[in-house]
Amino acid sequence: LKYYITSFFACLIMIIFPNIFKFFLLLPGTTKAFVPTCPNIPLGERVDCFPDPGASQENCEARGCCWSPRDESNVPWCFFPTNHGYTVESQDSSILKANLIRMDSPSLFGGEIKQLSLEAEMQTNNRLRFKIYDPNSNRFEVPHEHISSLPSNPSIPISSTLQVTQKPFGLTVRRKENQKVVFDTTIAPLVFEDQYIQLSARLPSHNIYGLGEHVHRQYRHDTNWKTWPIFTRDAFPNGVRTPAPAVTYRTIGGLLDFYIVFGDTPEQVVQEFLELTGRPVMPPYWSLGFQLSRWNYTNLDIVKETVERNRAVGLPYDVQYTDIDYMENKKDFTYDKLNYTELPRFADYLHERGQKYILILDPAIATSKRVGDAPYESYDRGTAKNAWVTESDGKTPLIGEVWPGETVFPDYTNPNCIDWWVDEYERFSKEVKHDALWIVSQL
Repeated sequence: LKYYITSFFACLIMIIFPNIFKFFLLLPGTTKAFVPTCPNIPLGERVDCFPDPGASQENCEARGCCWSPRDESNVPWCFFPTNHGYTVESQDSSILKANLIRMDSPSLFGGEIKQLSLEAEMQTNNRLRFKIYDPNSNRFEVPHEHISSLPSNPSIPISSTLQVTQKPFGLTVRRKENQKVVFDTTIAPLVFEDQYIQLSARLPSHNIYGLGEHVHRQYRHDTNWKTWPIFTRDAFPNGVRTPAPAVTYRTIGGLLDFYIVFGDTPEQVVQEFLELTGRPVMPPYWSLGFQLSRWNYTNLDIVKETVERNRAVGLPYDVQYTDIDYMENKKDFTYDKLNYTELPRFADYLHERGQKYILILDPAIATSKRVGDAPYESYDRGTAKNAWVTESDGKTPLIGEVWPGETVFPDYTNPNCIDWWVDEYERFSKEVKHDALWIVSQL
């Protein structure tokens, strides 16, 4: 439900005070006016109530938020009041389950979820999990293929680590030994809408590291109002670091599922994390050596000339790649039988000198036929298995355009797609010998 500030749907009355204001927003279908409770807080603790472009006093007020312009750069002028968010309607403290009800307040983007569920547990003495979700709708959740089978056998009560604030709803996570707060979501209200979810948390220090794949200018993150993508290049989900210090997580779907691991040292934290996720595969020794790759070698003779040139000067490189130009018209699971005729035996040539061969697969599958109007069997088999990402109807393949032209995209969340992918790779690996894959994602 979107709230429009018009003479037909709402009434906005403002009372102006020096450097601050209060306003009353009459919500559609009610006789109760919403009055934001604007906190007097340090600037670094403001959480942006208007993360999208176009912030103005009028737009801010329409969301029931607080408007207070500042001269300092990057400080949000539109920030959350304390009477947004959710309240705890009921709670089972023995296993920590709670029902959350949305407080009467305007929406940010519409589609607000009125009722949520909270589940929390101490899985070990050093690992806390909490999950916030819509109990009335099946929303996307990342499959936990290994994590879901973990036993929960802590020897300490969850109350020694997690505290629930009733109104507005918030979570405070503490170290059990000294009760130091490490994660405190009471800094700002929870937002949970159909296509926008936001959770903020105050942190104990500015020593924040990691948090996804993006360009790092330094190992420790800058907390001066910086926004970073999390496992994406330039889109949601993302995280905003603020000087409080605090972090705000934003995403446009799914649910909130957090694991917090404790340790006295970074090494202990890593050990606890690996107990959760499983230990990584030990990489082969040769993969740590120098590796050479480029696009547009043109043909296999030029690739071999490159190898021989580097061998001649004694460059100790371990791996030679070929990019998508080895393929027939950039189609996965094919090779160019004209310019790369000897490719099936290229790995043997490298192995003679202790080198390895890696080839690329770029999983955007062409819809066109092969040379000579021959069928592109990898595409045909994938279509037969319904292996592609689809439109919203769940049937029509989503069409895009990548290197080979018009393409479809494998849906790796679909078991049929996984079966298709394994089958295609097994077929191709028997045709072209190689030591490893370079897989590029176009999604």
